[in-house]
Amino acid sequence: MSLLKKVVLAGFISTAMLATAPSVMAKPAGKQENQTSEGVARALDSAVAAAEATLQGLKDGVDMETGLALFKHTKQESKTIESAVVKPARAKAQSSLSKARSAFKKGNTEEAIKIMTVAVERFKKVKSIYYNFEGD
Repeated sequence: MSLLKKVVLAGFISTAMLATAPSVMAKPAGKQENQTSEGVARALDSAVAAAEATLQGLKDGVDMETGLALFKHTKQESKTIESAVVKPARAKAQSSLSKARSAFKKGNTEEAIKIMTVAVERFKKVKSIYYNFEGD
């Protein structure tokens, strides 16, 4: 009888572990597991366009609320780029974006424009890295 209890308990535990494994291994919200090359290309184009729009907004002298909304939109667009090839370059571009946002929040618009110009160039570099890798 003791052996039967141990077998039933072991079966129950293994079933419970199998049932919870998929939920533990679930992908984070908003992430695309296997993004197609067309999806990556769209994400790259939209991230570059959003970064350019943010830079143009800063040059046009947008107010604080609109400027922060532009930065947020650019950050969200850059997060949709799911490619291991460009991950380090994307991180550098996002870092520049964050620094530009910080300067903008402090009221230093000129510094934000300079840093955002670097960020736009880095996003364009991310795009060129991806396309150059695709061609090889």
